[in-house]
Amino acid sequence: MPSIVVIGHLAAASKEAKRKLIDALTKVGHYSQAQEPGVVRYAVTVSTDPQDDLSVYAIEEYADQATVDAHLASDAVQELIKTFTTETSLFAAPTKVYTTETAFSFTRPESNKASNPYIVFATLDYKDGTRAGAFDGWKAVTSESQNNEPGTLAYAILKDKDQENTIRTVEVYESEKYLWDVHAKSAAVTNNKAKYGDIRTNLKFAFLKVVAGYLHKERPSSNL
Repeated sequence: MPSIVVIGHLAAASKEAKRKLIDALTKVGHYSQAQEPGVVRYAVTVSTDPQDDLSVYAIEEYADQATVDAHLASDAVQELIKTFTTETSLFAAPTKVYTTETAFSFTRPESNKASNPYIVFATLDYKDGTRAGAFDGWKAVTSESQNNEPGTLAYAILKDKDQENTIRTVEVYESEKYLWDVHAKSAAVTNNKAKYGDIRTNLKFAFLKVVAGYLHKERPSSNL
């Protein structure tokens, strides 16, 4: 069963507001790590781009929809929602929420031990009717990364549930250098771009670093 990955992009109104947003999300992350086995990732991240220094991204992964529902109903999240809806001055713009499900993914336990992991959140738009075929290229990239790139700590190819022509990715590397010197130069990445690059209509990156939360938790065992 694919997991559900939700990425929230919060635009803070100021540096002080950014700190308050991070603190509020951190509290939820502590709760999820301790009390919610099915919340397998809850990472609070910020942009590494100095021109985008007020953005906060929350990257959340849930084992299934029941876990999402329980998480949203928890006291910790209800308190967060209350804070965000009453203190609207914290935000410079409405929060963007991207709801996706995993097509292909892996996460190494070592991701939690990385001292300064480098995270990529990418959005790729495709021509009408071509997304299904594009997943073939991403399947090969995911397999190559998992089998032959120990410094690629996590890799998720995500099917956007609201935009039928959009694929999103969440990628975690041991360092920025590893991304560009190893992963980006791999045959799988090169072949993917060569074969499917012409059906892409847009590509957007956000480069991030973790400031709170966790990148990995083993998924609970299924009773099925």
